[in-house]
Amino acid sequence: MISLRSSGNKLLLCSGLFLFCACSQDRIYRAEQFKVSINLNALPENSKPVFSQRHLKSNKQEWVGGILGHHQLPEWNEVLYKDTVIRIDPQVEAPYDAWSSAYPSAERSQFDFYDVTFINPAKTSFIARISGPNNVGNRYYLFTAQVAGLKVYSIDRPAIIEGDREWENRGMLRIGPDLLMVDNDYIFNQKTGQAFEITRQGKDRIRGDFAALSPDQQTVAFTTNHLLYQCHYPSGKIYSEAIDDLDLAKKMRNQNKTWPYDYFSWIADANGRMFLKSEGSTKKISDETN
Repeated sequence: MISLRSSGNKLLLCSGLFLFCACSQDRIYRAEQFKVSINLNALPENSKPVFSQRHLKSNKQEWVGGILGHHQLPEWNEVLYKDTVIRIDPQVEAPYDAWSSAYPSAERSQFDFYDVTFINPAKTSFIARISGPNNVGNRYYLFTAQVAGLKVYSIDRPAIIEGDREWENRGMLRIGPDLLMVDNDYIFNQKTGQAFEITRQGKDRIRGDFAALSPDQQTVAFTTNHLLYQCHYPSGKIYSEAIDDLDLAKKMRNQNKTWPYDYFSWIADANGRMFLKSEGSTKKISDETN
């Protein structure tokens, strides 16, 4: 804990009325690096919700929008753990192999929560998007209530940016009824509260778009540079198919969602792992998966 203070200078928007809120306190949590081995179901379901949300509006105008901006009353979304307002110190120690990663040395605490999404049935763990400084942008954080208290994790998996920074692929996408994919790096199963790491092509995030999910919902496929890159995320095994057909490449660019199934079929390997494979391909799935 770094700071503990009252929030009496904020206004709570409730049922269309502005009410002074002087009862809550703020606590700044330092975000640690997330690992898929963390138990997101450590706290059993309780009759009383662990987390609550509220929309706030300041009673003091501030200049927003730079040169072309104007004065306005700032608004933001807060999340409370029990009766404490959650604030984030987003500092994450750069790992030893991320020498060129853009990890800031210090940032102000952050508290404006967007896209709050619970990731387990008991609703004791959730993901939220929090806006960072201009040089960092939006990042996703994971919050989980543990027996010892609230833990906060950064889902900003260390990356060595290869080439330009155009393909940073930060975002949260629903790829199945119970599956969320974050930053092309993690998959979260909301039905079980499990997390999985997507195997990368290198040290950078996967530079491509989501293309398809296997019928058993255990393999995710991406369209990368002239390649259909696939990962069976429970095992981490990968398989790729070349995309060299001009008509196929055109359909990819036009975001035609049926194209994978016009050119590829789901084939299971000897271990039952499913991958998309073209009919004319002579490549064996076992070439990469074993």
